[in-house]
Amino acid sequence: MKKIWMGLGVAVVLLLSACAGQSEQTASTNSTKNITAKTKAVIVNGLKIKVEKQEVDPKIEENKKQSLYTFSIKVDNVSATNKGIGAIDFVLKLKSGKEIKIDSSMFAFGDELKVGKSIQGKAFFTVNSKQIPSKLVYQPVKKDLAEWDVNAK
Repeated sequence: MKKIWMGLGVAVVLLLSACAGQSEQTASTNSTKNITAKTKAVIVNGLKIKVEKQEVDPKIEENKKQSLYTFSIKVDNVSATNKGIGAIDFVLKLKSGKEIKIDSSMFAFGDELKVGKSIQGKAFFTVNSKQIPSKLVYQPVKKDLAEWDVNAK
């Protein structure tokens, strides 16, 4: 009898946890705004960089409403030597001219690329609700080498 009750208990826990996971996923999917922008690949210092997708999600932290801008980036090493690149090489420029660095609380991609290899990853930037982003900039050594327009909606 104890085995039956234990089996039912485990089944109920699994069922409830599966239902909870689905509702959380639906809630986060509905709040994401895809931002479409025509971006072309740019070759800089032997790296072919393409911003493939832009998204905006609400981010609430310490009772502050903010926006989390997410950029999906693909980089190919088309040079004859190994090259290093990561999310830290990008900044988000606002219309006011201020620069926002990547959100350090989020996962950041980065690696040394061997010749002919590629990497894909996301760069995350947290922006206050009153700030308006205008450009994503590839800035590896405090020097703007490439930029892409941001369609802020």
